[in-house]
Amino acid sequence: MATSGIFSGVRVIELAQFVYVPGAGVLLADQGAEVIKIETIEGDPYRTLKAGGDRNLGNINIAMEQNNRNKKSIALDLKTEEGREALLKLVETADVFLTSLRPKAIKGLRLDVEDLRARNPKIIYARGNGAGFRGPEADRPGYDASAFWARGGACYAYTRPGEQPTSPRPAFGDHTGSISLAFGIASALFHRAQTGEATVVENSLLATATWVLSGDLTLVQLPHYETHPKVSLRRPLTYSYAARDGKLIQLMVLNPQPRWSAFCKALGIEAIENDPRFATDDARNANGEALIPILEETFLKRDFAEWLPLLESLDIPWELISSIHDVAQDPQVHANGMMRKMAVGETEVSIVAGPAMWDGSQFSGEPVSAPVLGADTASLLAEVGYSADVIADMKARAVAN
Repeated sequence: MATSGIFSGVRVIELAQFVYVPGAGVLLADQGAEVIKIETIEGDPYRTLKAGGDRNLGNINIAMEQNNRNKKSIALDLKTEEGREALLKLVETADVFLTSLRPKAIKGLRLDVEDLRARNPKIIYARGNGAGFRGPEADRPGYDASAFWARGGACYAYTRPGEQPTSPRPAFGDHTGSISLAFGIASALFHRAQTGEATVVENSLLATATWVLSGDLTLVQLPHYETHPKVSLRRPLTYSYAARDGKLIQLMVLNPQPRWSAFCKALGIEAIENDPRFATDDARNANGEALIPILEETFLKRDFAEWLPLLESLDIPWELISSIHDVAQDPQVHANGMMRKMAVGETEVSIVAGPAMWDGSQFSGEPVSAPVLGADTASLLAEVGYSADVIADMKARAVAN
């Protein structure tokens, strides 16, 4: 468990399941926060979820490891007064309460903002849900694929008209939302340090989708804006081209004029450099339906490995369209610590770091594997005053695990 870092000394009580909200907790834990995962007696359902296929590498649930590393686990039956009281005793020692439970469930457990502030007036209350905490649908169940991908417009944005709706990537909206929620918590901690005031932090998968698609949602005010423009209307120098070996090269040359001559020379198409149809950026865009086939034919003459040094010599923005396997093996990803190994028992698994870096690292110390269910129940209950006999009795009666 990390003992230093940006969030060292911050204690977070995480009453959350699956990915979205626990993803925010892991970003804090990676930088030193003590994140205590509150689970039911049976455990977070994500431990055994089979949706989307098997998540195990041998006997290791790698998705669970990705989203719950560097945390502690305590299992309590919060529907009992004893279990709820144990949670509240931990809340008294904490800086942040983080939850994914819907408002109706939170009220039923009597763990709303007022309930917790009665025990700890300085607690920062952070919550995430599907569609937001106001309006008639605050209690609507919401997951990544429903609230973010479907309702939030991402599926529409990533599906060409007439095609079968594009399926979401695993935890795409969840992890995007977790960044926002972690940012909100960090901001609330800063605000409390500056003013002494504790705030309520809220985020939703729908709000995350509207922010991610804010370019579309603002531009849609323009009468002429097309959400799915025809491919032929795209700019030829911000277009993707296939090399002979099938690898796709994405050009992103927004200001090509200074490099147009060098570009034509590198590709061996000097003959079109001064063609009036292509001599200026406006002309190239106006005549994209003529230029794109020329560039397509040109790129098909060589494998990507042959194009690589030529494109690098131009100092223009371009990238290979990478597969997921390509990204996992990308030297630049590993040079910047975006992925790293973590020991889980006798095995090493690859995990992905959060996107922010402090003093050259996303992690404070070495990452520690996700806790087994209830791994820290006894030690945490002892810390808040429970005797060994009482803890044993609570476990015997399944109030704790």
